[in-house]
Amino acid sequence: MDKQTMVVAVMGQLIGLTIVLSIIMAWVKTRSPGKGQGPSSEAVQRLSAQIEQLQGSLDAVALEVERISEGQRFTTKLLSERGATVRPGLGDG
Repeated sequence: MDKQTMVVAVMGQLIGLTIVLSIIMAWVKTRSPGKGQGPSSEAVQRLSAQIEQLQGSLDAVALEVERISEGQRFTTKLLSERGATVRPGLGDG
């Protein structure tokens, strides 16, 4: 048997062993009591609190963005009114 064939054979055995062990570990995890029953109620409550906090933060950001856009609209309105009242030729010193 040459060197390349031996390397391929050993690698194949290692990959096969890894696959078999992964399948066995997954099967054992599903068979063990107390695990695989889903998240606990404490974890669900903690996630719910985090989601509520995130929602509150998102609402605060939305309010601030709306205030910024209102200020931008007001500034644009003032600048456009000011531009309409300036007569051409007066600012050309």
